[in-house]
Amino acid sequence: MTIEQYSLKDDEKRVKIYKALAEVKRIEMIRYLHLHKENNTCGSIGESMGMDKSNVSYHLKILYEADLVSVTRMGQNKISQLREDTFSELLPGFLDSL
Repeated sequence: MTIEQYSLKDDEKRVKIYKALAEVKRIEMIRYLHLHKENNTCGSIGESMGMDKSNVSYHLKILYEADLVSVTRMGQNKISQLREDTFSELLPGFLDSL
C-alpha cells in the first residue's frame, strides 16, 4: 500500500481554507451563496445578513483569497459566487452539510 503524497502548495491552500472557515459569519455567507446562486453583490449579501457593505467586503476578500469564492465585475458591482470546484476537490460534502 502506498500513501499518496500531497504537495506543500496543497497543504498551504488547505490552511487558508480552514482559517477562512474559522469564522461563523463566513460560514453563513457560504450558506447564503450556496442557496442564492445569482447576482450576489456586497449590498444584497449584507442586506440579507444584516451586515454593512464594508464588513461583507472584508469577509468576501478572505473567502476569495482562500479560493472559496470568485468575484466578477458587472458594471459598478462585483458579483460573488462560490467556487464549487474548490469545495468538491478539498471539502467534499461540505456544501451539502449546510
